[in-house]
Amino acid sequence: MENFFNQNISLSVLEFAFIIMIICLLLILISFFNNQKKIKLKLDGIQKTITKITYQINEISTEYGIIDKNLNSSKEDLTNINQTIRSIQKDIGKKNDENLSEQIINKAVDLAKLGVNVTEISNRTGLSEEQIETLIKFHTQK
Repeated sequence: MENFFNQNISLSVLEFAFIIMIICLLLILISFFNNQKKIKLKLDGIQKTITKITYQINEISTEYGIIDKNLNSSKEDLTNINQTIRSIQKDIGKKNDENLSEQIINKAVDLAKLGVNVTEISNRTGLSEEQIETLIKFHTQK
């Protein structure tokens, strides 16, 4: 064993350079695989983030669809309400016209009962003389 420790270990410059190159190559490979592992971890993190963002986009899209559906439904409801209001306004207009016509007829009948002549009743009510004569026939005592 003493011989083993006493041996002269001598390396030539080329052998020493070769060993250094092998060590450097091993260090480069270790560094390369270590960087690859880090890059893979970062890519996995990015993929998880993209998956989360995609999920959130899908949720937002679904919620937008629901909101759009609700807005369309509300629009249809407002259209129906608007049509109902127009119909009511027309009915009110007709009733007002009927009430006005009835008031004019009542006024003409009252004037006729008071003995006002047909021309004067026509001037006050805007009814034609023929209409007034017909009213007088139906609403005065026979």
